Amino acid sequence: MPESSRLFVFTSDALLSDSYSATLVANLNAFLSSWAAHGNPLFANSTLISNRVLVISVDESAASASGCSIDSLTNFIKLEGASSGIDFFNRSWVLYRNPIADHTNFTDDWTAEPLHSFWARRKAGLINDDTQVLNTTVTTLNDARTNLVQAFSDSWHASMW
Repeated sequence: MPESSRLFVFTSDALLSDSYSATLVANLNAFLSSWAAHGNPLFANSTLISNRVLVISVDESAASASGCSIDSLTNFIKLEGASSGIDFFNRSWVLYRNPIADHTNFTDDWTAEPLHSFWARRKAGLINDDTQVLNTTVTTLNDARTNLVQAFSDSWHASMW
């Protein structure tokens, strides 16, 4: 996918089981293979990070995702989640981990907590400036490659602190 590919990031409110993750990815890939904007096919793919964060990239060089196509993606994600009691639209979840050198490593070492619990840990000194945070506000593939994993001190959370 080109560096300019647009990203959509969805964080689930629960850890997904391996079997549900496999089903979700298969269903999503089937959806993406026929996803279109005003009759123009969209070239897209997906990645599931740590059985919790769904990242969808769209190469908009040939056709841009439009309001209707974004609505269809949103509806698909809502229906997929609703079928299993999962909410992908609760934006209050934060994923973080102790610092590791390889920012491209997305193994299961992430901790997920509601924002208020994350802030309580920060206040208690359990979250420090070096704690790595998954930045779900990235909007392009290039942005994700450089800013998906950030130190707390470089994240939007630091500006709120």
